[in-house]
Amino acid sequence: MRSMLSSSVSSRWVLIVAMGGFLLAGVLMGRNDTQAAQGAAAAKPVVAVVDLFAVLNESRMYKDLKERLKSSADTKREEARKREQAAKQAQETMEAFKRTAPEFPGKFDAFVKSAVDYNAYVRLSQAEQVLLLNKGTWEVYQGILATVKEVAEKNGVDVVLYLDDFEPNIQDTQALLGQIRQRKVLHAAASTDLTKAVLAQFDANYRNKPKG
Repeated sequence: MRSMLSSSVSSRWVLIVAMGGFLLAGVLMGRNDTQAAQGAAAAKPVVAVVDLFAVLNESRMYKDLKERLKSSADTKREEARKREQAAKQAQETMEAFKRTAPEFPGKFDAFVKSAVDYNAYVRLSQAEQVLLLNKGTWEVYQGILATVKEVAEKNGVDVVLYLDDFEPNIQDTQALLGQIRQRKVLHAAASTDLTKAVLAQFDANYRNKPKG
């Protein structure tokens, strides 16, 4: 009888210990699941958007670039006007002589030289303006990218998408479909838009950048 009682008590203790072990395992598993869920939530990437062309067009750096190019274009235009006037003057001088006159060949050569000089200057000036604009625009773009990274890191953002200003072309079906295919962001909450922050930081960096 005592043996049976002892066996019953022992079995009961084994059951209690086993149940306690299961409960402890359940608690630990639940805690691990919670920690895993928290870890997954923490690892979720943060996404923001930036209207790149708004920053480009409104930035002080790009406006200064366009002002420099305008000033350069005005200077080149005035120089081209002088060379054009010289070519016209050479033409008038040449036409004052008959083709049979001994002075005509020399006047003709002078006219050709001045005309070639004018045309070459215009073409080279235009090419130089385009090159300066392209190079300057690329430098502004690189500066914006660096600022986007700076602002994103400051705000804990992992991915920044380009938010385009969509103006549908409702006159041309194919053009409209092409615009729709090229859309990069279909919806973005206002809180995810870093455009103003990037523009402000980009202008601040530009103002504080040593000149020259």
